[in-house]
Amino acid sequence: MKMIKRGFTLVELLVVISIIAILIGLLMPAVQRVRESASRIKCANNLRQIGLALHMYNDTEKRLPPTRLSDLHATWAVLILQYLEQGNLYRQWNLPMTYYDQTAIARLTPVPTYYCPSRRTPQTPPMASIAGDQNDDFFPIGPHVPGALGDYGGNTGTDNCDGADCGGAVNGAFRVGFNQFGQFVGAVSFSEITDGLSNTIFVGEKHVQLNNFGKGVLDCSLYNGDYWTCSTRSAGPNYPLARLPTDATISFGSYHPGLCQFVMGDCSVRPISVSTDARILALLTNISDGQPIPDF
Repeated sequence: MKMIKRGFTLVELLVVISIIAILIGLLMPAVQRVRESASRIKCANNLRQIGLALHMYNDTEKRLPPTRLSDLHATWAVLILQYLEQGNLYRQWNLPMTYYDQTAIARLTPVPTYYCPSRRTPQTPPMASIAGDQNDDFFPIGPHVPGALGDYGGNTGTDNCDGADCGGAVNGAFRVGFNQFGQFVGAVSFSEITDGLSNTIFVGEKHVQLNNFGKGVLDCSLYNGDYWTCSTRSAGPNYPLARLPTDATISFGSYHPGLCQFVMGDCSVRPISVSTDARILALLTNISDGQPIPDF
């Protein structure tokens, strides 16, 4: 008796393909959640390393680094490089010289610790300024010279500036070293943080609008002290956390769904919901308001 070999019918094949597609559809969200969880942990570790580097800088200098040495000069992100195991890069910088006069190696070398993997990688290229870019219109001063980017900003308090070029009263953990008139403004010492290190934000994820990476002064080089927006952010009633990557705002914000991460003065990393009351954010950014912080 002759055996007849029977294969899959077209209908059976389509059913199998449909089942596989459904299984993949069910699996992908889980894979994405695992990937985001890993990225969030890596981001938190970056912030913790930055917090430890700030403490080591304070141990040496008896104060926190300034937001920037002065107009045009290096930012806090340059000053703590040697405490992030980036001594070779730190030695490339000639601190008395402006950002624009540094070598290309100094300006363009990225530091992986300064990048949140949920947003981008150290290989994200800095872009030249685009003619007519709204960022340039907002701050039409100085040239735009590309440099390494970064995803973290120092806390200048409840005013969205560092007090050097907008006259604001700086009440955050970072202030400019010298203003544009060459007058010494100083830097914050731990003794000035009377609200307590655990209640004070040091550094957080700075909001960078989606599709605007490396464009203009809202995402200029983290090393560039010409613009306070390059390396600092503020928070309070006028500057709530960015809720979405597409938000057009100068504030803290992240690409982690629903939250933004911060390193506090005691080096603990706290995820804060993007819906947190902006008045609570103001208490966390002000180093000496003397007010209790409600649960959040």
